[in-house]
Amino acid sequence: MKIDNNHKVTITYTMTLDDGELVDSTPENAPLTYVQGEGELIEGVEKRLAGLTKGESVNIVLTPEEGFGQVDPEALIEIPNSDLPPEALKIHAVLEGQGPQGQSIEGRVVDLQENSAVVDFNHPLAGKTLNFAVTIVDVE
Repeated sequence: MKIDNNHKVTITYTMTLDDGELVDSTPENAPLTYVQGEGELIEGVEKRLAGLTKGESVNIVLTPEEGFGQVDPEALIEIPNSDLPPEALKIHAVLEGQGPQGQSIEGRVVDLQENSAVVDFNHPLAGKTLNFAVTIVDVE
């Protein structure tokens, strides 16, 4: 059976960056199951899996635009130190907050100034090319 919308699909995968850094993978003996077309995977991956069958393997390369987008300079926000908890006043500190539409957002401190911190609210994989090695375990 070929992968099509609304099919339950089970895969194993490894995601790396261009430099070979491992970003994510399915644990050994614990494949990922999703429903094709429901938006559970990155759209570019789902599109490239469409039409494949059980047992097939594929390598997928997603550009930043197909993955998590380019780095948006406007997502770098300078926040006064007085508005941040003391534990956030260090490089790589992770902050969690709410976006303008009430969504959960996460930012990372990327620079410290005398009276403020620069927080990057881009996705950590923004601007990165993503490489997937995927094997189709089952299609229902």
